[in-house]
Amino acid sequence: MSPSSLARASAATPSPNRIDRLRIRHLRLLDLVARSGSLTAAGEALHISQPAVTKMLQELEHAFGCRLIERTTRGGRLSPAGERALERLRVVLGAIDAAGEALLARPEVPLVRLGMLPLVGVDVLPQAVALLHARGTLPRLAVREHTVGGLTTMLCEGELDCIVSRLQKDDTDQLKARAHITPLRNEYLAVVCAPGHPLARRREVALADLHEGPWILPPRGTHTRDVFEQPFLDSGQLPPVPHIESASFHSNLAMTAAGGFLTVAPATALAHYPAMSMVREVRLRTPFASGQLVFITPAEIEAPPAVIRLREAMEAVTRQDAGVSPARARRR
Repeated sequence: MSPSSLARASAATPSPNRIDRLRIRHLRLLDLVARSGSLTAAGEALHISQPAVTKMLQELEHAFGCRLIERTTRGGRLSPAGERALERLRVVLGAIDAAGEALLARPEVPLVRLGMLPLVGVDVLPQAVALLHARGTLPRLAVREHTVGGLTTMLCEGELDCIVSRLQKDDTDQLKARAHITPLRNEYLAVVCAPGHPLARRREVALADLHEGPWILPPRGTHTRDVFEQPFLDSGQLPPVPHIESASFHSNLAMTAAGGFLTVAPATALAHYPAMSMVREVRLRTPFASGQLVFITPAEIEAPPAVIRLREAMEAVTRQDAGVSPARARRR
C-alpha cells in the first residue's frame, strides 16, 4: 500500500485518541445543526464565532474519520454518517443533561426521568411509588406524559431514562437493537358509554352497532385511534367519525358520563376511575385487540440502579394482572 493510500485509510478510521479529545460542545454542534439546518445558527446557539464553528466541525469529522455535515445553499445538513452518529450521541447528551439535573437539588437522592402513557398514572405508577416509598428507595421522579410515538422519540434522543409505553409497528426500526424491553402486562381497549345510552342495556354488541355513536375519540394517528379503527377496516366498514376529538381519556370519560357519547379507554382505567359508577362498559361480541404494556430503557447505556428498582417495582405490581382482562376480572 502506498503512503497516500495509508493516509486515506487512516483518515477514514475513527481514532479513539482523537475522540477522547472532543468536548461536549463538539457533540452539541452536531445536534444543533440537525435541528436548525444551519452552521451559523448552531454557532450563535453556542455563542462562538463562525471560524470557531468551522474549526470544531473539522475536529469532529477528523475524530470520527468521515464527513458528518454536508454544506447546502441554505446552510448545512447531516450526512448519513452524521445522522447515525447523532443517534448515539443524543443519548450521551441526554445523560449529561440528566447528571446536571440530578445534582441541582438533593443530590443524595437519585433522579429518574420517566416517560409514560397517561393510563400508567391510574394504577401502575401510584402502586409502584407506594411500594418504593415503603422500602425507602423511592427516587425523585420527573414524569412526562406523551403518546407512544412521542415517548419513543424522547427516549431515543436521550431526554428520558425510561418509558412505560406500548410497542407499535412504526417504532420497531427506531427501537431495534437500541432498547431493553421488559413486558409488564396486557392492556385491553374498552368501549364506554353513559348508563342511559341504548348500548348500555345490550348483552352483546356487534361492531356494526357501534356506528350509533356519537363518538369521542383520540386524535387520528394515535395508537389508540389506530387500534379502534382497524377492526372496522378489516371488516370492510368505515370507522365512526368522532363528534369530539380529545387525547385525554380522563376528559373523555367525564364527557361521556355527562352526555350520550361513546368513547374508548384502557380497561384498567375503568377499574380505578372515580366516575366508574357514572359510565358503563359496552359488552362487545368481539373485544378489541389487546396490547402489551412495556418498560423500555436505552441499550446504549447501563440503566442506573434507581431505574432498575423502578422497573422491578412496576413488574411486581403488574405481575398479578398479567394476561388477565380487567373487564373479565370484574365479571367474575
